[in-house]
Amino acid sequence: MAIVATNFWLGQRAQSYFDNAIEARDTRIAAVELRNAMQTAEASERGFMITGNEIYLGPYQTAKAQAQRHLKALQTLLTSYPDSESTLRRLSAIITTKFDKLDQTITLKRDQRDAEILAIFRTNRGKALTDEANVFFSGIIGQADDRLTSGVAEQRANSAWLRLVSAIGGLVIVAVVAGAAYGAARYTRELRDTRDQVNELNSELEQRVVTRTEDLAKARDRAEVLLSEVNHRVANSLALVSSLVNLQSKAVGDPAAKDALAETHDRILAISLVHRRLYGSSDVRSVSLDEYLAGLLDHLRTSLRAQVQGVSLSYHIDPIELETDTSINLGVMVTELVTNAFKYAYPGGVGEVRVRLGKLADGQAELVVEDDGVGRIDGAPAKGTGVGSRIINAMCISLGARIDYRARRPGTAAHLVFSTKPRRAASSQ
Repeated sequence: MAIVATNFWLGQRAQSYFDNAIEARDTRIAAVELRNAMQTAEASERGFMITGNEIYLGPYQTAKAQAQRHLKALQTLLTSYPDSESTLRRLSAIITTKFDKLDQTITLKRDQRDAEILAIFRTNRGKALTDEANVFFSGIIGQADDRLTSGVAEQRANSAWLRLVSAIGGLVIVAVVAGAAYGAARYTRELRDTRDQVNELNSELEQRVVTRTEDLAKARDRAEVLLSEVNHRVANSLALVSSLVNLQSKAVGDPAAKDALAETHDRILAISLVHRRLYGSSDVRSVSLDEYLAGLLDHLRTSLRAQVQGVSLSYHIDPIELETDTSINLGVMVTELVTNAFKYAYPGGVGEVRVRLGKLADGQAELVVEDDGVGRIDGAPAKGTGVGSRIINAMCISLGARIDYRARRPGTAAHLVFSTKPRRAASSQ
């Protein structure tokens, strides 16, 4: 930028010196031409004075017009010179007076008044005006020459500076280009080396990823095998506990204890069915509710009809995938609701219990257990031990839901709306 600015400044100075030189030249030419025009006019007037022949006056008018034109040019060009105003004013007066004298003598000569012409000549007024004008002409020409000389010297110095700056600029440009080329080459080399290192690191990372993926796959397979084995053992253990409870219920004579052990047997079965299905499933994180609840309700239908004759059970379950823990909670709740409906909805022993599980919008599902029995009175004490109600409330808290008992006239419908989304996704939302 400094080089460009310096070149621009030197170029402007060169143009200024050129304009000054042109102005000085035009000033010198105008002064010389004005002096020549005066000399021509004076020579023409003298020839006419001596011979009286009008032919000598031929150049006079032309010289007079040229003198006026060059005087105007000087008036324009001398404005930049010091003390030019007084010089121009005096020079204009001399030129005007000089030509007035010349016009006067020419007129007297034409009138043959030679005595008056001789009297004018003897005053030497014309010579004095000419000499004074020549002094002004010499001064103007000298100033113009000085300007030309100084302008040429300044122009030469400016040219020398311009050459120097151009040479320095060329060196700087060469240095910058060389530095840029070196930097680009170095950057390219470093970039190539870095690319090779990145490729090498990528290869190592890919190998590590492959190894790690294989290790994770093996670990996952081992974990799935172990989890499947755990579910198998838990299912067997729960089946054993269920069998023990069933044997115990047969050995007990008290009807209330027998009913409590039967309810416990059904609850254990609801949990064991989940683990049994997980053991045979490829996905241990979720349970298919249509299969799980269908098996659970079929078992409840068989076991409860053996206890309560005349009450039937029907169900409709939509295919829904649910987490394992949520499925266990839901299974225990369905067991309690269906058991309560069988025991208390139909005192006469005849009726139907219906179970529906359907999908709702926005990842929700609705469970409905309904009957056409005697109905449920709000605020009435719980029938039986009340353990079932506490279990239902606990399962609702685990599901993050609330059960709603609705009167059907006749009968009661238990409505439960819960989320089918994974617990982690639901909590993040």
